[in-house]
This record gives sequence, structure tokens and C-alpha cells, in this order.
Amino acid sequence: MRATGSTRMKPPGSLPMGSKMSSKPKSNSRKPRLRGVFNSSAVRGAMAALPRSLAATGDPSLTVAGVALSVVDAALIAHMGSQIEANRRELSDRTEERLERLEEKARLDKEVLESPEFSALVFQAAVASAYESEAEKIEWYAAILAGAASRQRPSELNVRALLSSLTFLTTEEMRLARQFYEDFNQARYSIVDGAKTPAWGPDTGLFLKRLETANLIAPNIVQGLPARFQADSGNYFVTDTFHRLMALVRETD
Repeated sequence: MRATGSTRMKPPGSLPMGSKMSSKPKSNSRKPRLRGVFNSSAVRGAMAALPRSLAATGDPSLTVAGVALSVVDAALIAHMGSQIEANRRELSDRTEERLERLEEKARLDKEVLESPEFSALVFQAAVASAYESEAEKIEWYAAILAGAASRQRPSELNVRALLSSLTFLTTEEMRLARQFYEDFNQARYSIVDGAKTPAWGPDTGLFLKRLETANLIAPNIVQGLPARFQADSGNYFVTDTFHRLMALVRETD
């Protein structure tokens, strides 16, 4: 699905739009910082179980080990497993590259990297990446992981809750959100009026509601005014959560 009448913005790390999973980050000659977490039995075990789990939800004949699978079923699960493993490596490589940038700026908080909370965040991002088909969305996850390890990360930001919200947005919706954020800041809209409703094609209303649900944008609602008197094409604002997300991402851009 493509938005109409819009200019696509660059995602985190300036990854070209529509890039394939083969677009690899630069090799990191330094000692990997998170490889142990990404290669842990917890992460690999959870991701290895996903193909069967996903297949079982779509076809009752595809259940846990012990039930015979057809040749087609087995091939499908093997393909899914290969893609999930590729996504895990993609996330690991891109996160390591961003952590290297942090270290070069002397902003890397190594104590955070060693904390159980950060390991849980890595696990969450790794599982989320298993469901993605584009490197662009995985780049967002890597930016969030690396940003969370910065000494200058936004204070009191619940990164796990933020990551969970973004997991349910599509790559296209993240592009539109980034575009809205950039346009909003460049235009310097009034804090009272906000930005006009964007023209994102026939599904504009759907996109706006989903971005609202993720708490990235908010409509301008006049308190106390009945719904029938509110503007048909309301104005929108960038939320504080979105500002803090972008501050997190730009720590390693």
C-alpha cells in the first residue's frame, strides 16, 4: 500500500526505502557487545520455536513435535526458520554498528549493556524482528536498542513499552510517521493549531488512528465541545513520546 501525495523520509540510519534484507551494515572489527545475548539459548530457542508456532495457528495439522508433517509443511517451516534466523542476524549486526557509533562518541553506557533489563529488551526486539519482512523496520529496532544504551538517552523513557507499540505498526506506517514528524518540525506549526490532516490516500483515517494508538501523534480536540462541532479534518500534533523516540534514535544516526 502506498501513500499518495507524500514524500518519503529516510528511516533511522538513512537506510534506503524498500531496501532488501541483503543490505548489510558495515562490518564491525571491534569486539561484539551483544552477540552473546543474541546467540543465547533463550533468544535462539524462542526464535527456533516460532516457525512451528506460527504454522500451527494457521493449520490445525501443523502442531508440536510428534505429529507427522507433509513435505510441503516441512519445507514451509524450514523456510520460515531460515528467514527468522536471517532477521536475528540482521538485528544483531545493525545494533552492533550503532553501538560502535556510540562508543566513538564516548556515549556508550556499558553498565546498561550488562543489565538484565537490557537483555530483556534485546530478547523483545529479537522476537519482534522475526515477524518483519523489510530491513527498514529492523533498523528501527536496532536504533531503539542502541539508543537505550546511550549515556544521553531520554530520561525515564519506557523503552520496552515503546518498542511494543511500534511492533504493531507496519513499515509504511513508520515511514508516514517519520514524514509527519519531519514536516511538523520544519513547518513550526502553532502549539495551538497544529498541523492539518495529512493526505495519505484513501486509508488516511486508518493510518492516523493507528499512529494515535501508538501515541506518536494526537488530534487537536477542543475540550467541552460536542463531537458534532469538532472540525471534520482535525489538526494533529506530535506527541512528547514521539519527540523522545526520535531523540533516542538520533543518538546513533
